[in-house]
Amino acid sequence: MHGQFRKRYTQTTQEQKMYAVQEVLQNGRGRKVVAEELNVSVNSITTWIKKFKDAGQNGLSSYSPDEITRLKEIEKKYNEQQELESLKRLPIYIHLKKLPYSKKLKKL
Repeated sequence: MHGQFRKRYTQTTQEQKMYAVQEVLQNGRGRKVVAEELNVSVNSITTWIKKFKDAGQNGLSSYSPDEITRLKEIEKKYNEQQELESLKRLPIYIHLKKLPYSKKLKKL
């Protein structure tokens, strides 16, 4: 063992994990062959297959369901803010802001 280096594996995306699972389950390829192709361990392939069987494609995600929900909410708020910012650049919005009732609109 002395003088040998441990094999380094690369991080994989959810798409790569799904590819590996499909290659083994649907196309009948061997776990070892797929593992070598993706430069991952056979144990990783086995784990992904188990997670896929237990929870489907979402089981291959690195994020928990709660984290995914939280990130989607953040993304939604961000997109709404971006839309509002783009509306503020429109001439009609600038014109409405100058009208006397604009303060009432802000409170609504």
